[in-house]
Order: sequence, then C-alpha cells, then structure tokens
Amino acid sequence: MKNPYEVLGVSSTASDDDIKKAYRRLAGQYADNFVMMEQINEAYDTIVLSRSGKGGNNSGAYNYGTSSSHSDSLGDIRAKLNSGRIDDAEMLLDGIPVTRRNAEWYFLKGTIQQRRGWLESAAASFERAAQEEPDNREYRNAYENIKRSRNGEYRTAQNDGVNGGCCDSPCHLCSSLICADCCCECMGGDLIRCC
Repeated sequence: MKNPYEVLGVSSTASDDDIKKAYRRLAGQYADNFVMMEQINEAYDTIVLSRSGKGGNNSGAYNYGTSSSHSDSLGDIRAKLNSGRIDDAEMLLDGIPVTRRNAEWYFLKGTIQQRRGWLESAAASFERAAQEEPDNREYRNAYENIKRSRNGEYRTAQNDGVNGGCCDSPCHLCSSLICADCCCECMGGDLIRCC
C-alpha cells in the first residue's frame, strides 16, 4: 500500500482535523470511483488505527483522553456502520482501549453484533449501554427492542394470559373473521358477504 498520508495528500504531522478534512474532500471528489474510494478509505483507516496505538505507530497518537476526540472517533465509527462497512467499524471500535469504553462504545458494539445476528451478545452490549446511561433513549430503546425480538414479541406486547387464545378482544375477533373470509374467498366461497 502507498503511504497513507500521501494518498490523503497531507503530511504525517497533520492534525486529526486536517486528516478528516482531507478525507472528506477526497471522498466527495471520488465518490463515484470505487477503486479510488477503496484507497482513500484504507489510507484513512490506517492513519486512524496507527494514531490509536493499534497500528503500531504512536506518533501523533489519537488522543482518547479528551471527550471531543473520543466522540469524534465514535462518530466516524457510526458513519462506517451507516454506510454498511461493519468490518471497518468493528476494527476501529475494538482498537479503543478498554479503559476508554463508554456507553456509546457498548451501543455501537451491540449494533455490530445485532447486524451479524449475534442477538445474545448484542443484548448484553445494549444492556450495558443502557445501564451506564439510563437516561439515553437511544440505548434504552435498542435494549428493549432486542429483548422483545429475542422473546418473539417484535412489535406487540406479549399476551398476559388473562384472556388467552386468539379471540381475547373484539379486535382480534374481527381480524380472525376477516382472515377466515379471505381464506374462504380464495377457495370460491364467501363467509362475510359485505366484504
């Protein structure tokens, strides 16, 4: 691979902000060129990893000590997830030191795990995020949604068992009759003549 700093057109002493600006400029310029975007993305990821300490080169290390650079790096990871680059997002996320992993880190890890179909791991990560920041609606909703999907509830509340069965309310009765009418009509009959 070429020198990643040369690919982005910046010096190795460039600030993190300058690197991001160069990346965004080039990404906008070459958005339609798959080959160039691969090189640009690889160069950017290499620089971010090297500055986080995972790539082996700690010069100009990515400063996780300040909340702004930490949230910026997590914002970059969110952007990668939103664009479907799950492997890249996971590699960057795992490069964050354990001592710096906060609620957002666990939320993003849970998102990756959920997209891979690892629901048990995702539920544990979402639960941890919701525990660390109980007032964060995004984390709490993610945890509640995955709990419901794991229990087979999806969008409806689980039946409390008081009335039991499929006809425990007038709405369910109507739905059942309409469904039966559709089945009858498919077979040439008609259960409800007005529908």
